[in-house]
Amino acid sequence: MMAVIGLINVSGFIHAWKAQWYDGVISIISFICTLAFAPHLDKGIMVGVGLSLIVFLYKSMRPTVARLAMHEDLALKNAEAYSLNECGHVAAIRFDGPLFFANASYLEDKVTEIMQTRPELKHILIVGDGINDMDASGEEALSLLVDRVRSAGCGISFAELKENVIAVMKRTHLWEKIGEENIYGHFEDAIEEIYYKTHTDSTGASIYECPLLSYVPK
Repeated sequence: MMAVIGLINVSGFIHAWKAQWYDGVISIISFICTLAFAPHLDKGIMVGVGLSLIVFLYKSMRPTVARLAMHEDLALKNAEAYSLNECGHVAAIRFDGPLFFANASYLEDKVTEIMQTRPELKHILIVGDGINDMDASGEEALSLLVDRVRSAGCGISFAELKENVIAVMKRTHLWEKIGEENIYGHFEDAIEEIYYKTHTDSTGASIYECPLLSYVPK
């Protein structure tokens, strides 16, 4: 015991906990299991590997879907995290992660939730710079999402899509279904065009009061 106790890296546990609390929990559980299964140390290691895989799959199935608004530093950031007001007519959404079979329905659920809670919603803009890959299930989910949003009377556009995602869209003809006029290279260009289409019937509020164009804290 005296020989092994010097090998225990306490600072490693603390660092893992500070980085992500679940990493710290996994490391502690793995350590305890390694002691419990001794001398079969491989069992303790496999417990740690199994827990890490479970956490990875869970995070992959439920990636961050951020609703965007203008921050005081003039960058679009997570409205919920920074306590920002959101535009009532346009919902700007950023999906952070690959769009594949494990989380394809999660994006659709989040968009449906937004549509149900915003009665004045006219347009949905999906910022795709966080989507670094897309499989057949993800493409099908996007196609169904486009149909659902348009059938509800809302417009839908995409901005800042990565080249490999665009390639999948073109191969499956989703690009034509969305319409090239609804796909923008930069977020600013999308907002500039969408804003005037969706705010023409508003109450005449200044454009500088829109949370997508100016800093409007809660």
